[in-house]
Amino acid sequence: MRHAIRVLGLGAVLSLLAADVPQDPGDVLTVTRKTTKLRAQKRSFAPAVADLVEGDKLTFDKKDGAWLAVKFGQKAGFVHQTDVSTNPDVRLSGQGVRETYSTSETAAAKKGFNPQVEKQYRTNNPNLEQAFKLLDQLEASGVAETELRTFLGEGKLLKEGK
Repeated sequence: MRHAIRVLGLGAVLSLLAADVPQDPGDVLTVTRKTTKLRAQKRSFAPAVADLVEGDKLTFDKKDGAWLAVKFGQKAGFVHQTDVSTNPDVRLSGQGVRETYSTSETAAAKKGFNPQVEKQYRTNNPNLEQAFKLLDQLEASGVAETELRTFLGEGKLLKEGK
């Protein structure tokens, strides 16, 4: 009996995971990451074919592991499956309140984290806003991809030719 329940549970999990994986060539995908790159090869630091931003629409061609072969306008390349969604109604970062929440958000709510608790926390920690401003500056600074590739290559952290 336990084995049957485990198999059913695993099947349900796999179904949920597969629900956002494109199935057919021509499926439309929406970029869900703030910024990402359309890559020439199936590698994180492969040369970029195009810069993509949240909300861009891609046309699915085929899946190869965690990488999706796609087209963006007239350009073809690869994007990681975690950067896109097949859901045409996906809510992007600037689009209102979501109707579904992640497991971590639900867990935080169960522990009593809510807008009132956050407001009180901010009141009790007046330096928090300055910390967020510094974090925003760090995120905005970025590093050119060519510099990052050079750094990784010199540190022997990147496979030869990658």
